[in-house]
Amino acid sequence: MDKNTIRDDLAFRSKCVAYGLDWNEFNIYKDIIILNSPKKDIFVLLDDNYNTIGIHKIEYNNQMQNIEKYVIKYRDLYSYVDYNNELLYPFQNFSLKQIVDLANRVNFYKNHIIVNGKYVLDDHDNTYISLLAYIKFLGVQIEQYFLNAFQMKMLGFEYPEVHSYLKSIMVNIDECINMYIDKKTRPFPIDIINHLGQDKNNVEKWNMELHKIIKLLLNEKGFNLVGGFEQYRNIETIEKREMNLVDLSLNLLKILEVSKDKIGENKLGFNMETINLQSWLEQDLDESKKLKLLIP
Repeated sequence: MDKNTIRDDLAFRSKCVAYGLDWNEFNIYKDIIILNSPKKDIFVLLDDNYNTIGIHKIEYNNQMQNIEKYVIKYRDLYSYVDYNNELLYPFQNFSLKQIVDLANRVNFYKNHIIVNGKYVLDDHDNTYISLLAYIKFLGVQIEQYFLNAFQMKMLGFEYPEVHSYLKSIMVNIDECINMYIDKKTRPFPIDIINHLGQDKNNVEKWNMELHKIIKLLLNEKGFNLVGGFEQYRNIETIEKREMNLVDLSLNLLKILEVSKDKIGENKLGFNMETINLQSWLEQDLDESKKLKLLIP
């Protein structure tokens, strides 16, 4: 990693601006960028893709080696699954890094989905698409967490640990859906946003992803949406499918096996390559492990 190349990268500068930090004030240790803050013991740690991996208060004695001993510890907490503090179903076998990296490989544009720079041809009710929608939403929550944590630490306050924060997001989404099931009706994205206490202006931004998350979790609990204009709020009981979302989620990690230099931009454009995501993800699986059903 070259310091001058990083400093001149607009993506790096944009990340510094988000934190209100000077893009000239940083150090590098192995594959970690250490951003200095106005407080000499608080640092923002970035990976080589400029994803935030931690906001940490580190004992500082004016010697870089006193910081470096902490950096690998925090990188590992971000990069590997912590089975003493794992995420919730169906992503309990995922590290924060895997969630963020997958979220960066997928984009949802109204009725279009782009993965690894390719236009996805699959039916939008495909379970893989819904799992990616959930991962995309969680990936953005992780970045927002770090922005909030930085402000709190700069003010001298403690802040919840990132795994606990993300699990609370997932618990509250599930809690909202259960609440509406008890009322025999369906939640909408605005209901999820309200239950999370987030800005209502986020509804339009995350409308597609949240609709897919709601439908995925309703189906997982044995419910489905009722069709028809007059019954758009209603849900109905369906037969629960024998489908392990944990295994299907892990299949998505194949997306990360495509090297970054072989993918295009994750945005719509003319003459884009296309992909049947399900067929590609399952091409090396035996028949017993392949996805058989779309979300009803």
